[in-house]
Amino acid sequence: MYLRHTIRKKDGKVPRYWRLVRSVRVGRRVIQQTVARLGELDEHGRLEARALARHLIGAPEQARLFDDGSRDVAVAVRLKGVRLERSRQFGDVYLALALWRGTGLAELCERLLPAGKERVAWEKMAAVLVAARLCQPSSELHIAKDWYRRTALGDLLQLDEDLVNKDRLYRALDQLLAHKAAIESHSVPSLRRVVFDRQQSIAVRRDQHLL
Repeated sequence: MYLRHTIRKKDGKVPRYWRLVRSVRVGRRVIQQTVARLGELDEHGRLEARALARHLIGAPEQARLFDDGSRDVAVAVRLKGVRLERSRQFGDVYLALALWRGTGLAELCERLLPAGKERVAWEKMAAVLVAARLCQPSSELHIAKDWYRRTALGDLLQLDEDLVNKDRLYRALDQLLAHKAAIESHSVPSLRRVVFDRQQSIAVRRDQHLL
């Protein structure tokens, strides 16, 4: 269920008249069926439309509900003028960061390595080191000079690439080494739980397939 609008010129103005519609399958076709005509929607009208939508669908409204149709606007593009610049790796570092946080290591390092006067939190630098070890094991120099710049970690961690250098990575390693025992005692049961949950999930899917 979402909004659609119609533009009509009137007295030199171009107002938008809104209606709430839903997609309905009729045979092999999908058509838009009008649920309610809402007229022009100011701020108060949008609030009432949200309330109406929640009442009709019985659930919180979705972002698409108040789509103004702009995503359907066609734009001419000269393909010869399109080029790809500064492509970055995303999937592997996204998964590495999800594992880093999912095992509780991010929260643990945040507790063990409290913020001081450093420009970058040590927990973030630890996340860079761990992600690099998982995705492309290499030296701290290679991480800083090449690997980090080719990944999307900068966006995921909100950490500019100019702040990731070999000296800061080396200092992060020293910080982690001081808490080696605590990190190991936390990691072993966490990793065992992740492996166990994964095995259980595979077993359930296998049983469902056999059924």
